[in-house]
Amino acid sequence: MLLTPILVALATAFPGQSSTPAQTPSPTATPASSPSPTPTPFPSPDAAAIAAEADEHFARRSIGAIDEVANKQEVDAAIDGFKKALAMAPNDIDIMARLMRALHFRGAYTGADVEEKKAIFDEGRKRGQEAVDRLEAEAKAARGLSRIEFLRLVKGTPALYLWTAGHWGEWGLAKGKFSAARSGVASRLRDLAQTVIDLDPLYEDAAGYRLLGRLHSEAPKILFITGWVSHDKGVQYLRRAYQIAPHNPVTDNFLAEAILDHEPEKREEALKLLEECAALTPRPGNAFEDERYIRDARLKLEQLRGLPEKETLRSSCP
Repeated sequence: MLLTPILVALATAFPGQSSTPAQTPSPTATPASSPSPTPTPFPSPDAAAIAAEADEHFARRSIGAIDEVANKQEVDAAIDGFKKALAMAPNDIDIMARLMRALHFRGAYTGADVEEKKAIFDEGRKRGQEAVDRLEAEAKAARGLSRIEFLRLVKGTPALYLWTAGHWGEWGLAKGKFSAARSGVASRLRDLAQTVIDLDPLYEDAAGYRLLGRLHSEAPKILFITGWVSHDKGVQYLRRAYQIAPHNPVTDNFLAEAILDHEPEKREEALKLLEECAALTPRPGNAFEDERYIRDARLKLEQLRGLPEKETLRSSCP
């Protein structure tokens, strides 16, 4: 299945620590005589306050959930708040990244139907790619800094690239794996994931490696389009993510699936990973998303042990 990583690598890319500094560069190109870009002012107090209120709504996203379906009321309030904040601070990458995350949750966890998902993820990929393109143009124009050095100055950049990849992946999944691959979705995901790694390989429990590994493990190999896809690399990248953060439910699931698909002789290792995942306690602040992957691990174990077959959940999260 194409790019089933993307609910994040995504699902794992929730509150975490990043080494990214907190300064934001100007949206205008830096004059040739300047050694570095001129930072834009910090968000206005009003924009910051509205974004903080939106964060509070998003933190309550699991309230009223039934089984695996979250109530959309709180996340819709969060989305509205982030959009209002962006209207006041349109070039604020950190607020944009928080909006992208909320939109992704809305499309992935609130029971949206197919058409609604398409609309949500289409909005997310367009918003995210526009912000990414703007940053890349600024980085290219900056003098005295490498591309990655410039991007590291911008608060929220790793999250923006990660969630943009998530929206591209979900949008591509809705199109169909071969159609999406021919549209260049896989290449976009590869480049976005690599940038997350270059910015901070530890970011959100090695989300960049998790996304890149899932991509190589799941994407179709099409001559002249995705000939760079390697199942071996997929397993390697997922192992790297597991080494960095061995108790992440999404990484455990993705690595176990990759081993079963591409290294079936190591089935016992995959079983052990699923057993570890099934026994995990959801992380504070990410309990709703973690529960999905913990349940998924239990379902897979039942299948692999020959118990009554149940439908498994192959998530698209990075």
